[in-house]
Amino acid sequence: MRTRLVGGPATTRALVVVVLTLLIGTVVGLPEAGAVPSATASCFPAPGLTGGGVVKGASPGAGFLYLSNSDQAAEVDAAKQAGIRTVRIDVDWSAIETSPGVFNWASTDRAIAAVASAGMCPLGLIGFTPRWATNPADNPTDSHYRPKDPARYGQFVRTAALRYRSTVSAWEIWNEPNTLNFFKPTTDAAYYTQLLKAGYAAVKGVSASLGVISAGMAPAADNGRDIAPLTFLAGMYDAGARGSFDAVGMHPYTYPYLPNDPSTSSFSAAQQMWPMHDIMVGRGDGAKRIWMTEFGAPTGTSPVSVTPQTQADTIRIILDAAKGTSWLGPAYVYSIRDAGSDPTDPEQNFGLLYRNFAPKPAYQEMASYT
Repeated sequence: MRTRLVGGPATTRALVVVVLTLLIGTVVGLPEAGAVPSATASCFPAPGLTGGGVVKGASPGAGFLYLSNSDQAAEVDAAKQAGIRTVRIDVDWSAIETSPGVFNWASTDRAIAAVASAGMCPLGLIGFTPRWATNPADNPTDSHYRPKDPARYGQFVRTAALRYRSTVSAWEIWNEPNTLNFFKPTTDAAYYTQLLKAGYAAVKGVSASLGVISAGMAPAADNGRDIAPLTFLAGMYDAGARGSFDAVGMHPYTYPYLPNDPSTSSFSAAQQMWPMHDIMVGRGDGAKRIWMTEFGAPTGTSPVSVTPQTQADTIRIILDAAKGTSWLGPAYVYSIRDAGSDPTDPEQNFGLLYRNFAPKPAYQEMASYT
């Protein structure tokens, strides 16, 4: 018998836009391996990436890399105290390799070291494109344009996997490529599959024991601009993605509705995970998991915000689904702490903690869930 959710909308949310500032520590050429501590926790085994129980994770977003040392340490400690075992860290190609062969790893090293030193497992999210690696004909205006050459993306993936091979045991290849916001100039499952193949070969070339997660897909509809997760996943398989990932990534946001709201079953991103897995079964990948590399809901006063209790209920419902479904999980809540203090901006209010580190009911829900 399958545990199935009922409900949740396909509300597409944009990640917090962070101004990327170069820090000290520029490295030219292939980076030295072992630059950060090895993870001390028991991390994800490949190739199955499966295990017992509910694996609680956090996805704090790109802003985590640029927090002060004290705030970053406080967020890591709060996550650990809540029983979070793994933290998704942005490994941003556009910020690290700003010129071909010139690397600046300082912010990424610091973030990964903070997580690993606390005994938690970093999940590396590898995006986005430096201006020099995009297609000039696309007239790129930000780092969310796809790379001109998937093989060049694969080279960076290999460089990152080598640098963090003793610390990062699973890698997610891009973020929300089924939406134009993260895959300009056009969403394209076949083109994304080229990136996935390049990334998979790069990671496995470093070590077959490292895991590869396909990019977490955002809630979306087939509208000529974005592509629904079901359509995108089928398109990946049609383009030959099978054999180039160990697990499928998904972002089951459903706010302002609960994930099990039966009135939203026709468009629920959370509920789509069951037919997504049906596609995987039909393509011979039924033993693989769907990783929820982002989920959550914003508090505050915007039209799509929820009450603090509804945010907590959202977390419990998703964790219950992971607990009751053998192929579902880990689950990464977005995010640890509010990015700001403006209640009218949903992007500032996804945290388990308020900006001043005061806990919301969602933090207590996460901490008490076993």
